[in-house]
This record gives sequence, structure tokens and C-alpha cells, in this order.
Amino acid sequence: MTDRNGKHSVPGLLYFCATPIGNLKDITLRALECMKSADYIAVENVNRSRKLLTHYEIETPLMVFRESNRDKKGREILKRVQGGETIVLITDAGLPAISDPGFSLVEMAVKEGVPFTVLPGPSAALTALLRSGFTSSRFVFWGFLSRKKKERREELLSIAADPKTAVIYEAPHRLLQTLQEMETILGERSIAVCRELTKRFEEVLKGTPGELRGVFQERAPRGEITLVVAPGVSSQEFLLQEDQALMHLKSLLDRGIPPGEAVKRTVRRSALKRSEVYEMMLQLQGKK
Repeated sequence: MTDRNGKHSVPGLLYFCATPIGNLKDITLRALECMKSADYIAVENVNRSRKLLTHYEIETPLMVFRESNRDKKGREILKRVQGGETIVLITDAGLPAISDPGFSLVEMAVKEGVPFTVLPGPSAALTALLRSGFTSSRFVFWGFLSRKKKERREELLSIAADPKTAVIYEAPHRLLQTLQEMETILGERSIAVCRELTKRFEEVLKGTPGELRGVFQERAPRGEITLVVAPGVSSQEFLLQEDQALMHLKSLLDRGIPPGEAVKRTVRRSALKRSEVYEMMLQLQGKK
């Protein structure tokens, strides 16, 4: 807000504002009001955000905030807020800062003591969790899995050992590879592939990783994808079977964990005897 001289008369504020993940009607009245009255709206992609803003006749000036300029633009945004301006940060879809460069701005604002608040709204992760039909009483959100094979395997092993429902974001071009790795590590665990949520061609397919991989080998996956992994059949710790234990042991050794400690950790996580895991370790090290 400005006074008669055009100067800001109230402290500035930074808003992290959720926007629709598909259907443009999934926007809150508060979000529309805030975006219309702000000094600037920071967007990740101008063309994608313009569709929403044009639909609701929002003419607020835009600035681009994305991964490639987040440090420089982040400092500019905070400086403007400290100067009394109101700035709204939105992402391409959903809530900013969730698997999104916006989180760096949260960290910067906290560090600098810049006031900010959150306007809640649509979330692909929570929408997919409910659409999957799996229990939502306890769940863990993983965002995007690592692109590094060893780290991704460790993450999937952790998911396999976790009795909570897991929610994962995935890109269409990586879906088949992820399903293949899930088939090896998760076995017959039920998962849901949620595509294009809230949009016209929304689709939720459920099955084992192998079954779903077969589906998407026949037709290339498209659109925004969220994977939901069902929890284990019991609340007790998931026990790795022989092939999974071998992968877990190899992963630990590859990370530089001492052989004795790697064997110990694998025994705790598996249904195997120490002597059996020790034999695996010797084979992996070429000593047998």
C-alpha cells in the first residue's frame, strides 16, 4: 500500500501462493485478491502462468524467479519486500517451495528476517495420495528421487523398508526406468500412477510395478505424474529378501562403508543369517 506521495506506507510482505495443478477453477478467492493487489508476481515460467493470470484478468507486473537465477532474483525480491512492497511467488502448478526452487527463497527470508506467509491451496502430492486409495494416516513425501543410480536405489530401499505410504514425483521420460527399478526392489508392492490430476484426462492406474511398466511400454506416459507406493502389509520392519539384501549390501560397500559394518547393517535389515550375508560380502569383493 502506498501513501499520497506514492511511497509505501505499510511493511512489505512476501506471499507463497498455491495455484491450480490443472483445473483453473481450483484457485482460492484469497489468492486471486492477493495477486491482483500485489506490487509484483514472481513466476517460474511466464507463458504457463500467463494462462491463469489472463483467465482471471490479473494484470500485476511479473518477474521471473527460477532455478537458474534464484540467488540473484531472490535477493532482489527480499530487498523489495524490505522496502515495503508486496510480492507473490507462484510456481507452474501447486504450492511453491515443494520440490521447487521456491524453497531457497524460504531459507533466504528466514535468514534475513524478511516477513512471509503462505496462501494454501492445491497440491499434487496430497491429491494423488487421496486418489490412490492407500492409507493416508501416515505417509512420507519424497519429491523427485535422485537421478544418480546408487542414491536412487538407496532411496527405494528405504521406501521398501518404510511401513508408511510413499508419495513420489516423476517425469514422464523417466517413468519406465523407475518402474523397472521398483519392480526389482519393491517386488509385488501395489503402487498408483496418477497422471494429469484435476485435468480433463486425469488417470489413476494401480497395480504392481511390473504390471504398470507393461502398460506404459505399450503407450508412452505423458503429463504430470505422481507415484504413490502402498505401505507394507504390516507395521513391522520390512525384511529384505536375498536379492534385495545383496543390492543393499553392495550399495553400502560402494559408499565406502567398512565391510564389517555393511554386513551388520544388512543383517539387521534382512531375513538372512550373518554367515549368509558375510558370504555375499566375500563374493562382492571377489574373495571367493
